Amino acid sequence: MQKTLVRFVFDKTAPMDEVAGTLHLAHLAAASLHGEDRVRLDARFAINRARRTCMIDAACEVGRTLALIFGGYARREFGDGAVRMERAGSPDKGRIKGAIA
Repeated sequence: MQKTLVRFVFDKTAPMDEVAGTLHLAHLAAASLHGEDRVRLDARFAINRARRTCMIDAACEVGRTLALIFGGYARREFGDGAVRMERAGSPDKGRIKGAIA
């Protein structure tokens, strides 16, 4: 099984509302590179505020771009020690919706 999900785990110093805002900015940046329609079709991601995580499906080019941009933004905004990035497996159907809540 190829691991295509990227999980970002945030410590308690990173406000999850701001994490969602940072994901939104990364989404805009990915759309600037790949086009809005392609990002709408291919980008799959989800935030779990209770678990303090953000999951991005990096199986395609758009997802990899989104994960790289979000990771860079998150480290700069919250600090290297506040966010951990890891491979998390393959997405389950319905697990990642592609909307920022």
